Amino acid sequence: MRSWLGLVLFTSLTLTPICVEAQADADVAADASADVDTTSEAPATTDAAPAGTGTAAGTGTAAGTGTAATGRVAGREAGEDIVSALETAVLEGGGPSLPADHLRIEWRESWPRYSFDELVLTAGLGLLLVAALALPTAAFEPNWRGGILFDDPVREGLRLRSFDQRNSSAIASEVMQFVLIGFPFVVDALATAGVGEGSWDLALQMGLISVEAYVISLVFWRVTSLLARRERPLTALCEAGDTSRHCDDPNLRATESFFSNQATNAFTGAGLTCLHHTAMPLWNDEAADATACVSALTIAAMVGLLRVMSDFEYLTDVLAGAVVGLASGWLLPYLLHYQGGARPELRAPVSFIPAPLIGPNDTYGLQVIGIF
Repeated sequence: MRSWLGLVLFTSLTLTPICVEAQADADVAADASADVDTTSEAPATTDAAPAGTGTAAGTGTAAGTGTAATGRVAGREAGEDIVSALETAVLEGGGPSLPADHLRIEWRESWPRYSFDELVLTAGLGLLLVAALALPTAAFEPNWRGGILFDDPVREGLRLRSFDQRNSSAIASEVMQFVLIGFPFVVDALATAGVGEGSWDLALQMGLISVEAYVISLVFWRVTSLLARRERPLTALCEAGDTSRHCDDPNLRATESFFSNQATNAFTGAGLTCLHHTAMPLWNDEAADATACVSALTIAAMVGLLRVMSDFEYLTDVLAGAVVGLASGWLLPYLLHYQGGARPELRAPVSFIPAPLIGPNDTYGLQVIGIF
């Protein structure tokens, strides 16, 4: 269920721009054809109009259309922006929008946009994830049993003794992770950037980047869990003669302890939330944006703690999931997109270059050229 959420969002946000792009190209071609016909007929009416007026107007229209069509083809071949067509459709379709120079927040020119290469990568990994979930590859026979490092003492100190308490903790961790999964999409991208500020291009970029982060983290989790096949800690109770209800539930005894899926999803959402709120003033208040980041990280940490208290995962499972989640939700989008505008250009503000000087009357010398 958790994995399917990312796939549904991916499908809705990435397939639509392709269809809109094809329709937009068809409209441009039709406009170009109509303008060319107008240009070819312009000389017939030149006698009745002032000299050169009709021809000049027709030529200008044809040239402008040709330039627009060429630019769109070049942009599509470069594969650097697959959401521009969808943005155009939203704005022309009567959606809420503001003039570009009146937007409070928008995607910066210095930030690389979501590219066609990323779409191919996300789609390929998404198909791999579907195959891993659909094929009968899961095994209930573990490769790895027991805790390592500090797992056992931490488990003994945090594990809840009652089955009902452990079950409630597990449910609470599930709810919290879904809150963090939806926050970058519903609150940050849709409600704040889109509906609140009218910056739909920014909302689309944030949504696609978030889908990419979740697909990558889910694929990494699934492949690792299938290879590691670590037994959940609560299984030790069943082997010791515990007759609790979870001992009869094969899903609770599945070998998917390493690493924690819930912790991975939670920290992926927290990483995306922190990155979005620190890279731009989404809530137009520095303290509020900082609070969003700190709150998301706190909830993610609570998810991990509840997984240990419910005896579903070891602490090392939670820590590994947190590392993967932050790498997918914060580090990867920062390296691919946000670092383009998050730091100044790495060069000195003033550079001096020596160059030879050749002047009149056989004058030779040395000059220094400054670049500011």
